Amino acid sequence: MNNNIPAVERTVALLNYLSEAPNGASQLQLKKELGISMSSAYRILQTLLEQHWVRKNSDGVYQLGNGLLPLFSSLYGGMRLMEDLQMILKRTALQNEMACKISVRRGGEQVTLLRAEADMPVSLTGRTGSRFPIVEGSVGAALLCGESEENLHRLLEDCSAEVPEKKDPDILFANLRSVHESGYAVNTNNRWRITALSAPILNDDGTVFGALTFILPELSSKELNKLGVLLKNTARECEAHIYPNGEKA
Repeated sequence: MNNNIPAVERTVALLNYLSEAPNGASQLQLKKELGISMSSAYRILQTLLEQHWVRKNSDGVYQLGNGLLPLFSSLYGGMRLMEDLQMILKRTALQNEMACKISVRRGGEQVTLLRAEADMPVSLTGRTGSRFPIVEGSVGAALLCGESEENLHRLLEDCSAEVPEKKDPDILFANLRSVHESGYAVNTNNRWRITALSAPILNDDGTVFGALTFILPELSSKELNKLGVLLKNTARECEAHIYPNGEKA
C-alpha cells in the first residue's frame, strides 16, 4: 500500500526537476514535464517562493533559491563533507590506479554524486549526475541492502529499463546476499565490460547514505579480495566524516 502524500510527491518532483534544469523552468514547463495541473504548480511554487526554496526571474522562469542553503549546510556538514569525500576518492583512485565514485539513491534511480579516477585513457565512472536504474549492478545492491524483500520486488517491477536484473531478479538478490555476507558486491556482467565493486556507506543510524564503488578492468580473484578489503576500509573512512564523533548506532 502506498501511503505517500500526493502533494509532497509533486513538490519533491518539482524540486528534483529544477535541480537538473540549469536554466530553470517556467510554470507551464513544469506542468507539462511533471504532469500536474497549472493550479497545483502555482500553489507549490508560491509555497516554495515564500520559503525562498525557489526564486522567480523577471522572465517568469523558476530556479532553486538560496533558502535551501541552510538545509545543505546542516546535512552532514554540507559542502565540507562533499569536499572531504572527494579528497578520499581522489587519493584512493590515484594510489590504486582505478576509478572511484560515490552514488546515492533518488527514488527509483542511482545517481553519481562524486567521482574520481587515475590518469587513464578511458573514463570509467561516467560524469557526476549520471543516473541509472536503482536495481542495477553492484551499486544498486549496496544502495538497497536495507530494503525489504517486498520493496525490492516492487522496484524491480517498476524498473522500465531493460537491465539484466529486470530480466533475472536473482542477479540483484545474489548481489544483496554478497553485501550482507561479505560487505560488498562485485559486478562483472555489465554493459560496460568492467569490474565494479560496491559497498554501502552507512549513516550513524545504520541506514544507507550512499554506495562507494571501485571500477577497474578485469581482475583476478586474488586481486578482487584485496580490493574488497580496501573498499570496505575506504567506506568506513567515508563514514568517519559523516559522523566525526563516532556516534554510530
